[in-house]
Parts: sequence; C-alpha cells; structure tokens
Amino acid sequence: MSDGSEKRTGVAAALDNAFKRAQAQEQAEGEVVLDINSAKFIIFSDLHKGNRNGADDFRACERAYNAALAYYYRLGYTLVVLGDVEELWEERPKNVLKAYSHTLELEGRFFQDGRYLRFWGNHDDDWGHPDLVEKLLSPALGGGPIKVREARILHIRDGAKELGIVFLTHGHQGTLDSDLIAPISKLFVRYIWRPLQRLTKISFNTPAKEFRLRKAHDLAMYQWSEAQEKVVLIAGHTHRPVFKSETHDVVIRKALSKAEEKLAKDPENPDMQQQIADLAAELEWVLAQNMQSPGDFPAVQLKKPSYFNTGCCAFSDGDVTGLQISNGKIQLVRWPDDEEAPKPKVMASTKLKDVFADC
Repeated sequence: MSDGSEKRTGVAAALDNAFKRAQAQEQAEGEVVLDINSAKFIIFSDLHKGNRNGADDFRACERAYNAALAYYYRLGYTLVVLGDVEELWEERPKNVLKAYSHTLELEGRFFQDGRYLRFWGNHDDDWGHPDLVEKLLSPALGGGPIKVREARILHIRDGAKELGIVFLTHGHQGTLDSDLIAPISKLFVRYIWRPLQRLTKISFNTPAKEFRLRKAHDLAMYQWSEAQEKVVLIAGHTHRPVFKSETHDVVIRKALSKAEEKLAKDPENPDMQQQIADLAAELEWVLAQNMQSPGDFPAVQLKKPSYFNTGCCAFSDGDVTGLQISNGKIQLVRWPDDEEAPKPKVMASTKLKDVFADC
C-alpha cells in the first residue's frame, strides 16, 4: 500500500480482530497467568526452515538455534515459536519436517514437557489446519495433541498484582500479500519464485528488498500497541529486532551519541574511544545485516515501550535473535555471542514491571 495511513489502519483493524479471537479462546480455555518472579520464556520467530537447498534461509542459523534450544531446555524455559517456523510457501511440510528432524526433536522435548507454545504465521499457515497438525506436526514433535495458535493472551503478574497483558502473535495481520491475498501469494512463491530462488540463491525472507515496507509495518504494529491500555505486543514477521518499541539500530545510535558526548568532554579517554569504536562497528554490522541504508529515517515520537519484536532466526550470517523473559526482566538476546561461542549475548534488558508502568 502506498498510503502509510491506509496501511496502519489495515494492520490495526486486523490486530483488533486477532485480539478479539484470542479473547474468545481465552474465555473458552481459561486465562494463562505468568508471575514475573518465576516465569522463564524464550521467544523465537521466523526460522523459515526449508529443505536444505539453495532456497533454505535457515541452514546458516541451524547451529545457533539448536544450541539455544539445548541451553534453554536444560534451564527449564518454556519455548515459544511465534510463526513462520517452517517455510511452507516454498516447500511441502513433509520435506521440511524430514530435513530438520533433529531440530524438531529438540523442540519436541519442550512440547513433551508441557513447555511449548506454537503459533502459525503467513509462511506456515498450513499449521492453522488442525488435521495437518495432527497428521504431520504432532508426530514430528514426539506425538500428542497440540494446538497451533494465531494469537495468545498472557496475563502478567508480580505476585498478586496484575501488571498487564502480553499479546503474542506472528504479526502478519493486515498485510496485502501475507494476509488478505495469501493464497495467491503462496501459489506464486511455490510455483514461480521457488525454482528461481534455488537457481539464483536470492533470499525471499530477509528484510533486504522490502526494508521500507517492513519499517512501515513495525510502525503500524507499534501504533496499534500504543493505543491499547496495559498491553504489550510481542510479534515477529518483519525480521527486525525491536525492544521497547525501538529497533536495534536506533538503540545503538542512541548509545553511540551518548558516548560521543562523553568523549567530547574528555577527548583523550582511551576507554571512551574504544567504546565508540565498538558501537560504530556494531551499528554498521546491524545496518548491513538488515541491508539497510546508513541514512536515518524520519524520527517517530515513541510514547510507550509497548512493542517488542523477536527479530528472526534466518539472518544470512547465521545469527539468531529472540526475546528472553526471566528473573522479572525481558531481554533481547542474540546467538552466538561476540566471541562466536554458543552462548546468549544480551543486547538489551529491562524490568517487566517498568515496561508495564510506562504503558
């Protein structure tokens, strides 16, 4: 859509409808309550697991993602996979499930322990059909009944005090190609784009070709969350990590600006010089990873830290990003760490009660 206001209106209406459907499910099934003092969640999205061919965007990230699953399973986390887990626009479900049977086995450990939440996105909307889930996905996760959801409401408490609501959904709602005409898009990708991608190795799922559209969609999701009361939206879809309504590059820019102000007061400080060099390098790394122009976009006045985005598990460099909830905090994490070790790197962190206090 060329008109930004039309896009925001469409996304807002679609998210309103998804939220209402989640409320109806909650009435039928009961509330899910999380206490920030004991909850341990790791949220990943947008793996786009394929068939280990030239069109498979997950291959480079498999090592980091599998390591993360082993780590969080042993620490007792609940795993949330927030849609576009398999790339089913380009591949048949059976092919993907076979290609990544070990990764699914690792996910299945969470499922078998009752520590697993699955959501469908636009690229794996096959899992919105319970018959396909029962026939194909459930056996791949070790067997047993599983509900793959469009959205879910989590009630967040600090002891007896309710802080607010976390609304989990993939985030494709309201987009023309991913929601409104998804069946047409799916046929195009499967029968035209897929053979071309396998030959050219051009990635369809990274933010590369649609950066401005993805930024606009992030803004639309933020503005929907801003209009809510005590609601924090956690989504995926855009492949851009967002923390407290700010994208990763914006967080780095702010840190770099503050460091430069300090250096101006003490120009010979070697520690500040090193910090600025590290931040400048990290900024260029993130911009290149997103295939984003170094030029800044018009600033948007952010009133609430109400929107978070996992990023994705399909970055071309093999990194994966996610959102970690534990010890009363929500954190943006990246695997691997700066030393390329199989450990989480915390890129941003804040207390959940502070987030809701500002919402």
